[in-house]
Amino acid sequence: MTPPDPERYPRESNEISRSAAEEQKRNNRRTYALGITVAVVTTVSVVIAALQYFDDKAEDGADEAFEAGDPLKISAGESYWGPSWYAKEDGSDKYAGQLFDMPSTDDSQPSFAWLQKHWTPLNSTGVAVNVLSKHKHTVLVQGVEITHRKCTEPEPGGALFATPPIGDGGSLEMPAVFAFNVDAPRPIARKMNTEGLPGEPSRVNVTLEKGDQREILLHFFSGTKSCTFQASLIVSSEGKRYKQRIPAHWGEKGDDAYTFRVTAPNRNHAYETRYVTAPGTDLTKFRIVTVPASGLTWNKNNQPTYTPETDTSEWTP
Repeated sequence: MTPPDPERYPRESNEISRSAAEEQKRNNRRTYALGITVAVVTTVSVVIAALQYFDDKAEDGADEAFEAGDPLKISAGESYWGPSWYAKEDGSDKYAGQLFDMPSTDDSQPSFAWLQKHWTPLNSTGVAVNVLSKHKHTVLVQGVEITHRKCTEPEPGGALFATPPIGDGGSLEMPAVFAFNVDAPRPIARKMNTEGLPGEPSRVNVTLEKGDQREILLHFFSGTKSCTFQASLIVSSEGKRYKQRIPAHWGEKGDDAYTFRVTAPNRNHAYETRYVTAPGTDLTKFRIVTVPASGLTWNKNNQPTYTPETDTSEWTP
């Protein structure tokens, strides 16, 4: 009978201990690796959540900044291009024979910029504005207020000027149209009648939800006075009342940008000089010519129409 090995049990015990230790190490490595994976996933999740949080905050901040202040963003509309007739105190013939530069922005030479700076719209002027609602809740345009109004008698003498045809810019959606007699004791919004003049009183009621846009077309008339004035939209939003000024001239700064001018004809339509712009064979060029008073017809609303009495081929630029 073989005697028992006295080192067997210690040796087996050591092997068992070593195996257990190795298994523990493997478990530790797996646990460590799993921990790193979880940590990485958690970190990535935290980073993504943080980025989303800051993106949301930035978006909220942009929304809050956009919604802060006035409820409407006002920009230039497309449905109004300007008056067809202008008046000026100076009645000399110094412009006769000059070319009228249609696209020019030089206000020192005959052009629309020149008319805007140095002449006054005759009978009527206007503006088209596009309004964009900025607030979360319903925004209501409730009226138009005429302010800073100063009216005098039209200057005697002077000159008239008929612009080249400038038409109408048109609109994809019909604008909300309102007319005002700015020389009335209390100018109020009116409908445009079939003669293109202020008619019956009209309620201003333009409702906009956030992101809605609408074009508003305003016509200002004067049949008896020469007037300067400013105009503001009266807007209601979230229980508050706002006044938002309407630019008279886009691109300018200061009060001049918000000051409208319009004049009625002078007494007996006694203008020293009457200019019209006549196209030649090149329809992009117009020459300024003087015309006789007999060529002008004034309707009951003191608005002029010119009928040529001569062969316009003589006016070719």
